[in-house]
Amino acid sequence: MIVDAHLHVWRSDTAFPDQAGTTVSPACDVPVELLEQYMDEYGVDRAVIVQPVYPGEDNGYVADCAASKPERFAAVCVVDPRADDAVPRLEYWVNERDCRGLRLRPKVAAESACFGTAATFPIWEFAQQAKVVINVLGSFEHLTAVGQLAARFSDVPIIVDHLAHPPELTREFCEPLLSLTEHSNVLLKISGLPYYSHESYPYHDCHELVRAIHHRFGAQRMIWGSDFPHVLLQSGYARALHWLERTFDFLDATDLDCIMGGNANRLYWTTRPTRT
Repeated sequence: MIVDAHLHVWRSDTAFPDQAGTTVSPACDVPVELLEQYMDEYGVDRAVIVQPVYPGEDNGYVADCAASKPERFAAVCVVDPRADDAVPRLEYWVNERDCRGLRLRPKVAAESACFGTAATFPIWEFAQQAKVVINVLGSFEHLTAVGQLAARFSDVPIIVDHLAHPPELTREFCEPLLSLTEHSNVLLKISGLPYYSHESYPYHDCHELVRAIHHRFGAQRMIWGSDFPHVLLQSGYARALHWLERTFDFLDATDLDCIMGGNANRLYWTTRPTRT
């Protein structure tokens, strides 16, 4: 089974409070039907639809897409952790709209300062209770807090999006990322390579880091995502889909099954959120 664990869809009629930093313009319509065309063409069985930055907290479209085909799609919502009613908002998206993940975004400047603070612990407590997968869109400066949260909420699966956008790609510089291996609930998402690679496909400067991640974490804690639709203007979907198997001959069939689908399937479908 192949599961694309990181991608976005949106409607252009949504109000976009933040249009910066996107490869594909948020003014373009990226409907779920377009995603399905790519999935069908390339044999991708399931997809995790992550709420993009641009529509803010209006998770309605991603939730509707997942609800329309729950065996094919799972939704990851966004809730502003600074809000006084952050937990009730999250409860709504999980319990009423069946979102199976939450995306916290310390990389967004307005949300950085509160990441990992005690004021946000109720969000994590609900995630622990409701079996919500937390995706972290952050930078290397946030990795210490990720480790502290992983230790405090050891039953919450935490996925680090885009490898935390490493500014350098050597093993030595990336040790703060690699050291998260001591927390068994942390997984690293192999995604978004064009954002931090200094080379074009096949991203040779990322190879050493991926080898180190596999050595330290193992395939059971690595997870692949295409970053659709942005990848369409970067390497293309097919190259993103086949990059690991074409590039790293040490990955055997069992490893690839885990990274390319098994881990995401376990987190988002086999272990489903419980109604609270």
